[in-house]
Amino acid sequence: MASEKAILDCQNNLSHLSQLQDNACFIEPTGKNQWRISSKEKPTIEVHVNMDETTGFITRLNWRQVFE
Repeated sequence: MASEKAILDCQNNLSHLSQLQDNACFIEPTGKNQWRISSKEKPTIEVHVNMDETTGFITRLNWRQVFE
């Protein structure tokens, strides 16, 4: 639950990450307007999202739990 909450926080604040008090995610660009967000907490959850530049609307493309 904590991992999913962290992912949702990062996903919902993707357009203004610098304003987050505590960034609980790793965020990487993966292409034009596409981002990979991974939780720092275990179990690790990874999502790929697309952010519309004009509206700021974020669409989750897929997600997975990362096993080590």
